[in-house]
Amino acid sequence: MTNLSAAASNVGAPTRRGPPGSGDDVWVHTACDYCNANCPIIVHRVNGVVVKIEGDPDSPHSRGRLCSKGQSALMTLYDPKRLTAPLKRTNPEKGLGIDPKFVPISWEEALSTVAQRLGQIRKDNPQKLIVTTWDVNGMPILTPWANAFGTTNNTRINPSCGDAIHPLTYLINGSFQQEIDLDYCNYAILLGAQYGFNAGVNATLVAQKMADARLRGMKVVVIDPVGTNAAAKADEWVPIRPGTDAALALAMVNLLVNEYGLYDAEFLKHRTNAPYLIGPDGSYVRDPASGKPLVWDTVAHQALPFDASGMTEGLEGIHAVGGLKCKPAFQLLKEHTSRYTPEMASVITTVPPTTIRRLAREFGEAAKIGSKIRIGGKELPYRPAAIKPFNGVMRHAHATLTGLAVLMLNLVIGGIYVPGSYRGTNLIGPDRRWHDEVEPDGLLVTPEVLGLHDVNYYTRDVRAPETINWGEMLPFAHGMGGILHLNMLEPERIKNLPYRPEALIVSRTNPVMTGAGPKQTAEVLRRIPFIVCFAQEIDETGEFADIVFPDTHALERCNLFPQRMRINVSPASGHFYWGIQQPVVDPPPGVRNWVEVLMDLAERMGFREELNITFNAAFKLRGELALKPEQDCSYAELLDRRARNTVGTDKGLDYLKQQGAHVKVRSVEEAYPIAAVKARFPVYFEIITRHVPKIESVAAELGYHIDTSDYMALPDWKPCPAYNEKEPGFDLIGVNYKMPMHHHSVTARNPWLTEVSDRHPYFSHIMIHTETARRKGIADGDQVWVESPFGGKQKAVARVTECIHPEVVGIAGVLGGWASGKGAGRGKGVHYASLLSLTPERIDWISSATDQCIRLKVTKATP
Repeated sequence: MTNLSAAASNVGAPTRRGPPGSGDDVWVHTACDYCNANCPIIVHRVNGVVVKIEGDPDSPHSRGRLCSKGQSALMTLYDPKRLTAPLKRTNPEKGLGIDPKFVPISWEEALSTVAQRLGQIRKDNPQKLIVTTWDVNGMPILTPWANAFGTTNNTRINPSCGDAIHPLTYLINGSFQQEIDLDYCNYAILLGAQYGFNAGVNATLVAQKMADARLRGMKVVVIDPVGTNAAAKADEWVPIRPGTDAALALAMVNLLVNEYGLYDAEFLKHRTNAPYLIGPDGSYVRDPASGKPLVWDTVAHQALPFDASGMTEGLEGIHAVGGLKCKPAFQLLKEHTSRYTPEMASVITTVPPTTIRRLAREFGEAAKIGSKIRIGGKELPYRPAAIKPFNGVMRHAHATLTGLAVLMLNLVIGGIYVPGSYRGTNLIGPDRRWHDEVEPDGLLVTPEVLGLHDVNYYTRDVRAPETINWGEMLPFAHGMGGILHLNMLEPERIKNLPYRPEALIVSRTNPVMTGAGPKQTAEVLRRIPFIVCFAQEIDETGEFADIVFPDTHALERCNLFPQRMRINVSPASGHFYWGIQQPVVDPPPGVRNWVEVLMDLAERMGFREELNITFNAAFKLRGELALKPEQDCSYAELLDRRARNTVGTDKGLDYLKQQGAHVKVRSVEEAYPIAAVKARFPVYFEIITRHVPKIESVAAELGYHIDTSDYMALPDWKPCPAYNEKEPGFDLIGVNYKMPMHHHSVTARNPWLTEVSDRHPYFSHIMIHTETARRKGIADGDQVWVESPFGGKQKAVARVTECIHPEVVGIAGVLGGWASGKGAGRGKGVHYASLLSLTPERIDWISSATDQCIRLKVTKATP
């Protein structure tokens, strides 16, 4: 058994590179993990002390660049408040701001306590354990560990940034992420997104690509209620009322397909389900013999299966098939969007009708529909226009409908997986296991290798839930942290489950700060009797823990493929990239990598054999690389087997340590896979409506209510609760926006980032429009109170500006923390989540995203 109570195990020294005799050690080939980019870095040491961190110039993933977060990581490495010993809670009372009265204990006591408590739970009912993490490098270990333990409650316990966007990208482009091909795009619209402006996945690489594209003349339009970092640098900023993006997008679709005629008919006919015939019930009209969806052949004047050869598909009209009047999906799209006139959308969004018309025409004309381009000797369709939504669009009650409406713009111009367009990441991969998949109706299915869970929405079963978050009952849902909140706070909602949670393992995530209201999150945590936390410092969630294990820093740990090549590495790099994160300094004595602790706990609780079996399944270890059930495998050996299985049998852990990464140049087909992909893309979402009867049936049998009104084949705009809430005095709408120098709540304690942020005019203040402030008697720099109808109240400093929508209050980041471990960031800024509250009406019941758009009242504080 691995002895984790001893000093840290040495997983191996990284490569040393630098001028001989210079006195400086330059340690290369590791990775930052301050955000999901996990940029490859070079770490400079002097006398064993890290003095500088910079981007690795040999890496195509970031091309030698590194943002402020990565450069400042040495400050948290040497944070005097870092935990260096396990802690035990001595105060039984739990709540916000309550001192847990932690005392240091030995590793043996901590491990024995946790193993005994969790071991008893495993014997009783392993589902009583919830596990959660935001550590993207630890997730590949935690998931098989949870499976071996026997719990499927491996979930978010807080709403997450990807709850809405990932189901959309899985459904539309068949991959986990989305991006714009900045190498060839000429016209980019960012809707609630800061893509290319040091935010999002692959931020440093994409920022370089964005700069290059701007230099060659690409136009950038940012549509956002807040004049964000991206908006400030765009060619045009269009302020919009929060939560109304779908109305704008549908008006633009209407103009393209009904007025301007700017749509790619050939793409829609041959590469989407736009020609599929739809019956009066909204479902596909199918061939009686084969069961395949039918399309109308405009030459033969008859309905044929969608994959019949030699036909001419029709996109419009009304046809009689088998006694039914039916229409092509595209005809329904035209009719459906026709009511979204620019004038109607303007009333909803506050964007002028002339601006809506101009944006739609500019977008459609920039797409160069019908044009071709030659790249690497291959002729490809060329659509140099794209629109990309992100969190600003997704954090609303009807997030899925909004996302579908926005992404429809890319589809109608034929702008997906071709040069200059919108695309997913890595739909076609570098080996035979990695290719596009097609479901029986001809539509794209996310390749199994790209899914973080079962994302084949066409075969995914709906059944009675076994998990706290109802994951089995919601086929498109992703994170489900908001639903877990509701179900924990209202046990009647999970009355069918034969258990209640008794333990939680939490690592590298802070749901108290990032959830939908800290009071509600605190009550959720208070109802879990035993909490184990892995942490570098005591944060707001850690204050609820019963046992705390000290965790390693990114510069002290070893992990494989930190850039998560399958789902995150951008095609913009021109390469496939399998990197490594490896230690450049030893951790303090008694500090352990949390995933190694999990492996030790598995042995202590007696499920090492099951863990080896789940490791084999998770990493697809076969033959000589497979672990034997009884084998005592170290973490380093597991990494070596994973590396040889993924990169090559002769390219194990030592190879990656020496090389820093395994890199493969992408082919043209891998960068622009439209020709290689045989599947069609959906513009009519019959698959969403298909699940409704089963969802409603299962819910009714259990006595639950799930609102399925958003399960529509064509998206509509629906107002989120804040749009209709009219409580006197609460006349503004809150918007939480991202700062480029911070990532979630992880970076708030870093003193360098805090110092930089203090010089930013909006970092720890609220943004309020000049005219709105004048009306309320508020001057720039005034102390104000910000209140929500849910009882949340925060004191802040007002920054009066034109760079915000007049109806909006802008609040930055995940700030305003109060935990003892927050160091320099303690008490700085406004904590937006403290203004929130979660109710069923504030859930998107397709994706599980939570609505973070709220009504606010801002008043001048009395001196």
